[in-house]
Amino acid sequence: MKKIVFLNSCPVWGGGEKWTFTTARRLNQDPEYDIYIASGTDTELFKRAKKAGIKTEAVEIKSGISVLNPFKSKKFIDFLKNKKIDIMFLNMSQDLKFGGITGKIAGLDRIIYRRGSAIPIKNRFYNKYLLKDCVTDIIANSKATKETILKNTSQWLSEDRITVIYNGIDLSKIDNAKNNAINLHKEFKISQNKVIIANIGRLYYQKGHEFLLKAADIIKEKRKDFVILIIGSGEREQELKELARKYNLSNNVVFTGFRDDIYNILPGIDFLLHTARWEGFGFVIAEAMAASKPVVSTDVSNISELITDGENGFLAKAEDPEDIARKTIQMMDSHRKKLMGRRGREKIESRFTNKIMIKKIIYFLEEK
Repeated sequence: MKKIVFLNSCPVWGGGEKWTFTTARRLNQDPEYDIYIASGTDTELFKRAKKAGIKTEAVEIKSGISVLNPFKSKKFIDFLKNKKIDIMFLNMSQDLKFGGITGKIAGLDRIIYRRGSAIPIKNRFYNKYLLKDCVTDIIANSKATKETILKNTSQWLSEDRITVIYNGIDLSKIDNAKNNAINLHKEFKISQNKVIIANIGRLYYQKGHEFLLKAADIIKEKRKDFVILIIGSGEREQELKELARKYNLSNNVVFTGFRDDIYNILPGIDFLLHTARWEGFGFVIAEAMAASKPVVSTDVSNISELITDGENGFLAKAEDPEDIARKTIQMMDSHRKKLMGRRGREKIESRFTNKIMIKKIIYFLEEK
């Protein structure tokens, strides 16, 4: 039996946390694996792990320098040794620093860094030490992510150490949610003649919500029959609400706050609009595609690995509100939305399901 811990200190729920929870839960059902999730006790991940019956370990990592705290480090090293952990998965860059060093000291067989963001790794001495001397394997969640990992590190980091394993979508959950679909027109008092567009994600700089709001301002000069649901919470919430007021978007934009019923929301939307500056995988795009919804997204990072322009969605120029508005109107006017949605679903079924992902992860764990 292999003993595995997933270290993920992210304080909010996002794509990396979905991957951690899904993978840990699936492996926890296999008698060949003994699974732990290590995270802060106030995180959504920790709470969901507890509820799902996955063993947990409380570890508070506030930044990369948490490893310099001897009490935190010793406590976690003792946990790794006492539980005889064989393998550790790391998520965020601060997890890489804390878990990479503590895992090496504890003598783990494998320390796996899963990179979920297509941002180049800085060519710093500590990254070189962590990735060469502490981490044994790297998983990238897309080809684009793999390319950015190597952008500044190819002189000393071998490409062979990076394995691409795409995120997976639980199709059964997507399909079951249709039976309890939320009536968005009723809940948000949206008239029946309006197109419902969803933007789903944390209200962080990465997601480029200011371009979304500017695009909405452009669209409303040509079309009045739309509402954009901005679904999520985060540090930019007040700033973005003020920007929406500046653009007089009260009739066209609704901030819903954080929702844990996204799969029940998806059946009621006409399409997804995603305006990120960068992505690692674009979890919510894959989820919308799995729900047979077409997508308009900025053409960043790996998104073209999911969306084929004009086939299952439209790709817009990043940080370009005018092009985002143009592609959004094009989708609103399209008579092919249902066909594009079906094609998106077919793509997810062929390449991006949980079953495919878990099969590849197990093969990855067993091959060494």
